[in-house]
Amino acid sequence: MTDIRKMIKDGSHILILVGLLVLLYFILVFTGIAKCSSVPFGCELYWGVMGYATGGPRVLIVYGDSGLGNPIGGCTDEYCSLQDMLANPEFLGVRADTLHIDRVNTGNLRPYHLVIVERARKISTEKLRAFIDYYGTGGRLVWTGDAGTELGQSIVNGQIVTDEYLYLNERQDDTNEHIKLGPWARKQGDLMISFDQLLSLTYRGNFCDISPCKNDKPVYAGSLQPEPSLEHPLIRGMSVELPLWVFDKEDFAIVNTLSGGITTEVLSLDFGTKIVTGTSLDTPPGLRDANFSRSTPMIVTSGVGERVIYYAMPPELYANPKLEGFDKGVYLLPLENMYYGIIKG
Repeated sequence: MTDIRKMIKDGSHILILVGLLVLLYFILVFTGIAKCSSVPFGCELYWGVMGYATGGPRVLIVYGDSGLGNPIGGCTDEYCSLQDMLANPEFLGVRADTLHIDRVNTGNLRPYHLVIVERARKISTEKLRAFIDYYGTGGRLVWTGDAGTELGQSIVNGQIVTDEYLYLNERQDDTNEHIKLGPWARKQGDLMISFDQLLSLTYRGNFCDISPCKNDKPVYAGSLQPEPSLEHPLIRGMSVELPLWVFDKEDFAIVNTLSGGITTEVLSLDFGTKIVTGTSLDTPPGLRDANFSRSTPMIVTSGVGERVIYYAMPPELYANPKLEGFDKGVYLLPLENMYYGIIKG
């Protein structure tokens, strides 16, 4: 009898230990510290539990009225939307819901495991706060191109308020320099909304703002350079020095990484030379007489667990169907890796 009691007691201890290990595993995957693929059949277990009511990971595409990206619609000889490419059963077979930026709030974002934002140049500070809150509750966020680089209007205490930029002397007490920190750094009254620090980036402009681009002919922008180990899941299988060709308004954003954050530059673009802009009236005022380094980040992850991922060029534009008409290669891997790299690792 004593031996039986001891066996039952030992068995209960083992079950408790296993349960604690499973709980720890779920917490680590939820926060992004560990990938679900880190244990055999881990992704099936994790998403089987987390997505039990939805049949798997839930994906949301948030879109606006202007900016980089082709978020919704079908696929033609000159256009393939992100929504259509994700849903293609021969490719990923992932159904993504869509939501206009005007309807975004924290409650609308919370049910989704992955939120992708594109073609949304104008985003109010109030909406940026909703994305920060979504990230804070464990969400995975993909931000693309020039999303959120124009001010909007927010409703504060029932009043319509024009959004404001944040300046250096308002963030740092040890300086009097009244320098704008970039369009992703905002303020609401005395409250700082540091979306730039969430992305670990500052936006400078779009490639076609500083270099001549055409609608009817692709322009060579440079060569793509993956991070040295080639092991990151977002660039898995990509070759080095792939040429990148772009069209006018179907290009990419030029950004700088911020120091002090947990940042990984997964993919960059080598222009081949430094870019110096002139004083032409065709160049936006903030980009005249500007110097750009020889390379620019194309895919950047930030934060603990890499749950915030920035794509300077919307991933569907790597596979722009128009390129095939000019005998230029299309790249499907960036989009495929975006989904599997984030969801499974």
